[in-house]
Amino acid sequence: MNRNGIVDRTITLGGGKDLPRKTVREVLDFMIQEMTDCLLSGESVKLTSFGTFETRKRADRLGRNPKTGEPLLIPGHRVIVFKPCKKFWEVNEIL
Repeated sequence: MNRNGIVDRTITLGGGKDLPRKTVREVLDFMIQEMTDCLLSGESVKLTSFGTFETRKRADRLGRNPKTGEPLLIPGHRVIVFKPCKKFWEVNEIL
């Protein structure tokens, strides 16, 4: 599902029937921007009944060039990880 799909479902199923499509889209865009800003500043984003997004630092590691087999250093970097809430772990069909 993409942003437009979320907007459509919010309007049809989520109680947003009285809201203009543009307003629902602006709220979604604002929420995504706020989450992005929090993650870039090193904060975690916890959404109750959904899960937690946070950033972690990956360490430098040794890799290999697939063409030559020559070893090379892959520098460490920050990655975003998602830890789903307990509800997702209880439903085996989802994960």
